[in-house]
Amino acid sequence: MKKKKRAKSGNVVQFPGTSARLEQQGQQALEEKRFDEAIRFYTEALRFEEGRQEEIKMALLIAYHESGSHDAGIDLSREMLRAGEGHYFDVLDLHVLMLIQKRRYKEVADTLSVLLEEGLPPDRYEHFAHLKALADRMSAKQKDSLFKVGDSIQDKMMKLSELAKFDAAPFEEELIHIAGDQTEHPFIQTVALGLLREMGTAKNVTVRKFHFEKKVIPAITDEAFNGPFFLEVMQCLEKTAGQNNPALFAQAVELTKQYQFLLHPFDPDISSEKWAEAIVLKINQLYEPVEMNKIDPDIDQALAFMQELDEISAF
Repeated sequence: MKKKKRAKSGNVVQFPGTSARLEQQGQQALEEKRFDEAIRFYTEALRFEEGRQEEIKMALLIAYHESGSHDAGIDLSREMLRAGEGHYFDVLDLHVLMLIQKRRYKEVADTLSVLLEEGLPPDRYEHFAHLKALADRMSAKQKDSLFKVGDSIQDKMMKLSELAKFDAAPFEEELIHIAGDQTEHPFIQTVALGLLREMGTAKNVTVRKFHFEKKVIPAITDEAFNGPFFLEVMQCLEKTAGQNNPALFAQAVELTKQYQFLLHPFDPDISSEKWAEAIVLKINQLYEPVEMNKIDPDIDQALAFMQELDEISAF
């Protein structure tokens, strides 16, 4: 029997059927939404297959798009468009969609402006005209500033509330700046951080409030009322006031939430038990006098910080 010839790709020996098998594995992974594996299989197949480069690149491009690997996808689609590989409008569609995902709206607008002027097939014109209009709107928003000089806290709260209903992405950099601006109201900073979390911001964001400073990744940061410290305080309040005094417990919960929202993503420099005790004591002080010279120094420190938070809350 004759021995089958083995092809070489660089220094790698290719066994017969290697590229076809890799392409088949890539297709199966793509259909099963195992996109990272599909990317690996298709990338490997490109090393061996010379006759089906365009088909494999198109499949790889889809895998990049579906996996969220937009930077690599944009590079590949740009390369394919320049080389005339694949169906032009299908490649262009994925290229534009990935640019939009990266919020590169001006690049989208510039690219589509030329094509729309040159003329597109009727079945494609409406689709790309819609994407061009979207890119124009988003590009214009990126040039606008979210807050204006002289805006009150109420004005800023209203703008952030409206922004939460729509796409906050064009204002990501400004929201990052707000989160780190120690001169900004802590309430506004917390809302800005919440918007960054909702849009999935995965950058390191420096947050500065009061005497605190740290870097956080908004996408994986707990919500204000889901952090360990807050939940521990709730447990302490439940033990001390939850069953014996429901009215006191309700007031304590509301006050704790108010303080935690202002502080987020930080916690007080005191244990959750002492903070809970200080909350209860602060509320009791509204109804009967308390001898301050008998108070635990940690609780006294907590009450002083709460007074600072109260003054900030009065807007």
